[in-house]
Amino acid sequence: MRRLTILAFCLIAISLGFSSCEKEYTCTCITTDTSGMFETSKSSKPIPSAKKSDAEDICSSTSTTIDTLETVCSLE
Repeated sequence: MRRLTILAFCLIAISLGFSSCEKEYTCTCITTDTSGMFETSKSSKPIPSAKKSDAEDICSSTSTTIDTLETVCSLE
């Protein structure tokens, strides 16, 4: 009985360890136009099943600047 209890405890600890590492994050991007021709826009997209550091890398890699349009993305 003691072995079964220890085995059950180990399985629960392992499953909790894996579930806490990855979760769904939201990447929010704000696009502004420095020339003033276009209004500022905001968009969000989910990043499912990722570690926080990976989600931050994915989100920040979508930040761009093209001519007068600048898109800045951050993780929420």
